[in-house]
Amino acid sequence: MAQDFRTRTEDEVYGVRATALIIKDDQIFLCHDEKGKYYTVGGAIEVGETTEEAVHREALEEVGIDVRIDHLAFVVENQFCQDGVNYHNIEFHYFVTPLEEPSPNILDSDDKRSCRWVTLDELEQLQIVPHFLKTELVNWDGHTKHIVIMEKEN
Repeated sequence: MAQDFRTRTEDEVYGVRATALIIKDDQIFLCHDEKGKYYTVGGAIEVGETTEEAVHREALEEVGIDVRIDHLAFVVENQFCQDGVNYHNIEFHYFVTPLEEPSPNILDSDDKRSCRWVTLDELEQLQIVPHFLKTELVNWDGHTKHIVIMEKEN
C-alpha cells in the first residue's frame, strides 16, 4: 500500500486531500452517511502523486468511474475539530465530468456509505461537508478560489 499525505496522532490529523466535484446536468454526485452528512468523492493524495492523479484514483476506487478533470475550483485550508480530534487539511477540489455512471455505494470503505445525485438548488438544505460548498458551488465564477475554514467542535 502506498504512503499518503496524512498523519494521525491520538487527537490530531493532518493531511493533503483531493476531491472530485462530480457535476452533470446541474447536479453533483455526493456520498452520505447514516448521520445524514454529505461528502464529496476524494481522499488523501499519495506520495509521488499529483492532486489530479489522486482525483482520478479516488473516483475509480470510491465510485468505480473514470472522470475528466475540468478545472481546479477551490484550494482550501480546512481546520476543524470533530469528536475530540483536531483536523488540519489542505484540500484541492476539482470540477470533473463523469465518463460513466458512478456507483450508488462507496466501493472502498467498510462504513457502507451510499451516494446520489443532488441538484445544486438542494445543497442549501443538506448537511454537506465542507460547508462552504453550499454557497460556493452555485456562485462559482470560473476562477480558482482560495478558502480558509476554521471551525470549532460540532
